[in-house]
Amino acid sequence: MNSYLKIILLLTLPLFAIAQPLKEVPLQFMLDAADEALENNDYYNALEWYEQAYREERDYDLAILIADLNMLLRDYKRAESWYDRVLKRDKEMEYIDERFYYGQALKALGRYNDAYAEFQFFIDSSDLEELKPRARLEMEGMTMSSSLDENNDVVVRLLDRKVNSAGPEYGAAEYQDGTLYFSSFQSNKVIILDGKEEVDAFAKIYTTQETDKGYDKAKALPASINRDGFHSGNVTFTPDGRRMFFTRSTLLGEELATSKLYVSDRSDSGWSPPLEVESLNGDFLLRHPAVGELYGNDVLFFSANMEGGEGGFDLYYATIEGDGFATPVNLGETVNTGENEITPFYTDGVLYFSSDGYASLGGYDIYRTSWNGSEWSEIENIGLGYNTPLDDMYFTSYNGGQKGYLISNRPNEKKRNLKSKTCCDDIYSFGIRQLIIDLIAVAENEEGPMKGAEVTLVDLSGEAIDPITKTNENLDQYTFLLDSDKPYKLVFRKEGYYPDSLEFNTVGILDDFTINKSKLLKPIPVEPVDTATTITEIVTINQAIRLDNIYYDLDDDKILPDAEKDLQVLYDLLEKYPDMVIELSSHTDAQGVASYNQKLSQRRAESAKNWLVDRGVEAERIQTVGYGESQILNRCVNGVRCPDEEHRVNRRTEFKILEGPQSIEIQKEVPKELPGNSGKQAFGDSLPLIKIYNNNLDLGKVRKGEVKELEFTIENVGNAELAIEIITTCHCTELDYSTEPLAPGQRAVIKAKYNSGLKEEAKEYREVINIISNVEHIVDEAVFTVEVIE
Repeated sequence: MNSYLKIILLLTLPLFAIAQPLKEVPLQFMLDAADEALENNDYYNALEWYEQAYREERDYDLAILIADLNMLLRDYKRAESWYDRVLKRDKEMEYIDERFYYGQALKALGRYNDAYAEFQFFIDSSDLEELKPRARLEMEGMTMSSSLDENNDVVVRLLDRKVNSAGPEYGAAEYQDGTLYFSSFQSNKVIILDGKEEVDAFAKIYTTQETDKGYDKAKALPASINRDGFHSGNVTFTPDGRRMFFTRSTLLGEELATSKLYVSDRSDSGWSPPLEVESLNGDFLLRHPAVGELYGNDVLFFSANMEGGEGGFDLYYATIEGDGFATPVNLGETVNTGENEITPFYTDGVLYFSSDGYASLGGYDIYRTSWNGSEWSEIENIGLGYNTPLDDMYFTSYNGGQKGYLISNRPNEKKRNLKSKTCCDDIYSFGIRQLIIDLIAVAENEEGPMKGAEVTLVDLSGEAIDPITKTNENLDQYTFLLDSDKPYKLVFRKEGYYPDSLEFNTVGILDDFTINKSKLLKPIPVEPVDTATTITEIVTINQAIRLDNIYYDLDDDKILPDAEKDLQVLYDLLEKYPDMVIELSSHTDAQGVASYNQKLSQRRAESAKNWLVDRGVEAERIQTVGYGESQILNRCVNGVRCPDEEHRVNRRTEFKILEGPQSIEIQKEVPKELPGNSGKQAFGDSLPLIKIYNNNLDLGKVRKGEVKELEFTIENVGNAELAIEIITTCHCTELDYSTEPLAPGQRAVIKAKYNSGLKEEAKEYREVINIISNVEHIVDEAVFTVEVIE
């Protein structure tokens, strides 16, 4: 079984964590704490400790372990990033076996071409023979994707937030009166197991009904069904509606420990207290019951890891005999593989199930097989729309296949996310579209349509419809199916070109119709290779990063062509770190009227944000601030005459990481004759870099009038001399520092005295110390917070 797929074998993904403050602690303590959490299957806390340890000791073995944990937790974007930072530097091929898992991360992200190349490289180079058949199966699945049914008449929608929480949902089944039963923690935050849980730490069975205004708020079944201390779920009903089968499970950390089958009978007063189905339960995990019919008899299908099976979890059936069951029968190698078959559903002679043992689009795909009275037909992948590069499970179908449900961790703009966009499973409904409106989308350059572009269709109606992305190296146009009376956006991407988008709608279309849309993409200028050298800079949270190429015409807020290079770099970072939220700010110098400068800078920041949003970045990930002339970095405030060279330091656009990764790597092309902001030094192939120790200090509560001393240590971690030009901060803080140059590896102390008596109000403040030097991005920040009290 693949390591990252272990998580799917859980009843669900509970997202537990043990409350533990992360303060400055010794490296060995971090590693010991991480190892202990991992041993207890406490993956999230293990991940936090390992990441903190990595920031202290940048060890590639740690980075790979962090990547593996992200795979276990189905955060494929972060897993890909961690694998990539190691493997792209692995010149000695020390981590060749990790190429397999890197390929799985790329596949989960839908980057099939890159994933295919990694699997092939793994097969050609690795000695790990037992994983090579799996790698070939992964490659077969990606090759198969182009031949699968696109199911264009199927509309898949995310159920609304009265049903789906930020945590996981699973096992959706519809009762005969239309009531939807499903299992969930109904929690919008990670469950902290510290003895003071604010939310219930156990999954329950909930019900809801669809109305004209969406779904009702979910209600938990009574305690007789949802027993304390157990996770309840995986509901199925007999055709007459009189019996309900479900499972009760326990977990060890985040791994499934026990799972047993229970049955409850329906009466006028509701569901009876359930009884354990002892004739089927045993010393194994029994999950996912589903009522069906074989040989003219009612049977119960289920998934279990009994001894003697094909491997992993297999599908079984047991004939229902009154209140008991006959001996379970394995469905055999026609259906079961050496991996895992789960979540069966039977209707009209067809068995649907999910598996990670067949060629697939992603991890778990949904498959079907038909029963002819004596044997099962060849296994068939049910196609696109139902299946994605992620995990798709718990397929159910009603009304002759016109509607149904499935569970998936596919990303969706409308879903709430806990730890990542793909960590948690949500309930999706599907239905069959009646009116056929085709869209043909084409990305073009100056010579005409381009093959191999990536085109994404986004539904702007507000409904929870997944964006659909298509790409193919051999095609120059893509076909999508649309709904009537809806607004849409198309986002076009192609390597070597700036991404772009367009919007349109289908209002007023009453008959079958075809819409044609195309977009001309602008090529990204290629810099001469011999004029720059590439450096990698570590950027931490709240550190202001200057975007030096973003300029505007006087009194204008339109993005100029030269600015697109920096915005493209920022776009790539936001794509690489999908949980990153940034502040994008614009600053002016002190020339002109302050109120006008503030409004102009706000408009300019919004223009930069709009450029990114138009290319597919979620708007909520970018907070814009126009600071105007409120954060002058040098002496050039109002009333001080300065040459334009000094004013230029203040005219800047910056971004800061507000949420997400604590640090990121930025690769920059630096001109070989790059001057500092004062022009005093040419770097050549060397650059100074600042590392700030004791950053983000919290002074706690300080009485008004009290003076508090603090200090920061800076180190030149670059390979050229660091020249501090000036350090500025609020008028409430006195600074004491040296402007003597720092050689590589040398440290210096910045001392500060904070005078709370200069603050007008008693409240919490966040103060910034700007360190202006000859580093390439010019400005670094040291931050401290304080709560002034009376």
